[in-house]
Amino acid sequence: MKKVYLLLIALITISILPASWAVVVPAVVRDTPRQDPLMDHPGEWHEIGIGFPEDERIGASFEETTYIPCLDDYQGGQNYLVTITNMSQTTWTDLHYVADPETLFSNDDGEAQDLNVQGWTLAFRIDSVGVNTNLIFESMAQDNRFEPGEVWKFVVQEYSNSQGLNPDQLDSWDGISQGQISHASSGPPSSASIIAIPEPNVIVLVLMTGSGLLFIRRKFMM
Repeated sequence: MKKVYLLLIALITISILPASWAVVVPAVVRDTPRQDPLMDHPGEWHEIGIGFPEDERIGASFEETTYIPCLDDYQGGQNYLVTITNMSQTTWTDLHYVADPETLFSNDDGEAQDLNVQGWTLAFRIDSVGVNTNLIFESMAQDNRFEPGEVWKFVVQEYSNSQGLNPDQLDSWDGISQGQISHASSGPPSSASIIAIPEPNVIVLVLMTGSGLLFIRRKFMM
């Protein structure tokens, strides 16, 4: 019985951990007086992208759109609708679209930096609240949680890239050739990255904690 109890404790401990084993990336985010406020999560950021390992993989595509997420800063340029699909088994929160050095857009909320690389690049939080309402579709609950299998659609306003790359080339923050922040092993240079926070497996924790309490109760009743 003691072995069973120790195994239960171990499983509960594991369930507290994030659902993804993806590696934390050395990223920091800072707010600028532009659109919406940003909140940083030092030491917690993960990058998810195309061609990444299964626990941090997404699919992505893009198309032109006339939707304007941040009207006050729109100057008449081309906007793009980016579609991403969560191909991992992790629920992600606080997703941010972060530009590579060659990428610009006008609906930025702030800036982000890979601590291994000098310089800040533009970033915005992918959401449907505030002034910069860039998230226009969630295929599951409308709760800003990017769940396994879910599809999101968001708009990058007046996107441009000096190398002619598309806004859905989410391979690595500073390109496959440098690879400072991602685990992508192959593919073209990237135009941007998505960083996010993995959500702990709360449901599993609750269920297993309940089982543990039941086990303890039975033990003391014997």
